Amino acid sequence: MARRIRFGWLGPLIVAVGTAVAGFGLWVMLKNRPTAGVVLDQIQLDAKAKVLVRGEAGGDRSFIELHVDGDLKWQALVPPYAGRAGVPGIAWSDKVLSVRVIRDNRAEVFALAMHDASKLGGIHLTPDKGPVLRDAPGPLTLTDHVRSYELVSGQGWNRIVAIGLDLGKIIWKRELAIAPIETAGIEDGFVWVQQAGAKRWFNVFSGSEDRSVDKIGPPPQTGVPPAWPTTSDFDKPL
Repeated sequence: MARRIRFGWLGPLIVAVGTAVAGFGLWVMLKNRPTAGVVLDQIQLDAKAKVLVRGEAGGDRSFIELHVDGDLKWQALVPPYAGRAGVPGIAWSDKVLSVRVIRDNRAEVFALAMHDASKLGGIHLTPDKGPVLRDAPGPLTLTDHVRSYELVSGQGWNRIVAIGLDLGKIIWKRELAIAPIETAGIEDGFVWVQQAGAKRWFNVFSGSEDRSVDKIGPPPQTGVPPAWPTTSDFDKPL
């Protein structure tokens, strides 16, 4: 017959120590849990919904918050937000919210499910390029709510990348001139980018460039064409 082991006071002591350790672990977790800080950007999605981007208190990451009718619907923690007030890095469709972020000095896009903020995936925009310029002029992200158009700049290079929001992949990308991007927009089935005062127009579906006169205007005149001779010139004797 096996001898019954009696713990006496040891049993309650073990339980007490275990409880204390668990409680300390929970306290450490709560103490080190990231918290949202100041608002970095605000994007109005429609009349009822808006996205707030907050910095991480005491850290460099960012919180993305979806507010509907004044109530917080969800909150997600992402790498440092690449946008800033007036230069948003957010695009969205009915199903997906994309966030432009910076990680290891490279540009990425994080995709979150619109209904619950679950991460759908991420895309590296310029894996073949060097570090990006965080303070580059011009816009960062454009959207027609089917695709996002990501403008990325580095030292001596610029690129536009079109991403299908619901597809979760790059549709097309094009290299741009090295001049700083001044402004950009979406118009009549094209996304245009202005550099050094000149616009380039790209088809939103294929990225093919439209260089027609309707889009870029007539070629510049490099000189004054010769004048036609007048009647008096023909009348002069040889």
